[in-house]
Amino acid sequence: MTATATVPAAPARVRPATPADEPFLRTVHAAARAEEAAAFGWSPAQVDAFLTIQFDAQRRHYRTVWPHATDGIVEAGGVPVGRLYVDRGSGAFTVLDIALLPDRRGAGLGGALLRGLQAEAAALDVPVELRVLRTGRALRLYRRLGFRADGGDEHRLALRWDPPGHARWQAAAGTAGTLGGLPALLAACTGVSYAGGYEHFGVTLRVPGDATVEQGTYRFVHPALGALDLFVVPTARTAEGLALTATFTRAARPAAEPAP
Repeated sequence: MTATATVPAAPARVRPATPADEPFLRTVHAAARAEEAAAFGWSPAQVDAFLTIQFDAQRRHYRTVWPHATDGIVEAGGVPVGRLYVDRGSGAFTVLDIALLPDRRGAGLGGALLRGLQAEAAALDVPVELRVLRTGRALRLYRRLGFRADGGDEHRLALRWDPPGHARWQAAAGTAGTLGGLPALLAACTGVSYAGGYEHFGVTLRVPGDATVEQGTYRFVHPALGALDLFVVPTARTAEGLALTATFTRAARPAAEPAP
């Protein structure tokens, strides 16, 4: 049976939050922090009061520090299931809050939302930054998506994902990810050239030989590189598989980008 690569598709819709969504946002906030609050040993009434105060203080802080951030309601099947609050700054995307209702966790929705942000940020060549509890279960997901520690405090770890440059693509050569849902080997990375303040290089991906991949844009997901939307061109079909090429032109970094 011939496999066909699929174009990027969002499993959920994110729409701007409105004043009418405030009760839902409070519910999501409380559900996301229930485990943290329970550790204090307080009564249910004390926990409710604390979460109310925390939500109000957090909202004031976000609106003051990131006045242009977008507070979004995550919907699946037309039903609100979570929150995605992001500041899309010119120098970085900052994830202020990403939270799902308990019965919607563990199904891949959070990862899909983050991969979509990574692909969006990669198109603009900016990093994605966020903070997570050091003991939180979400930390494993962020690390799988290529986020790396970038400071923090005793309670929360600051994480950062950078769109991969030539050094990281080259270091990942010979390892596997997926392209449009198909297994894809990152077979090779060319050398890099510089011109006019930009760096230029290309990569070769190899998918199964019987796969159907037309020239176009597909979501590439890799454990060390994160998620990116790549424009690929089929170049050869051999016994080893179907070879696809993608080329990159991006602003040259002021110093060599370290390999992970």
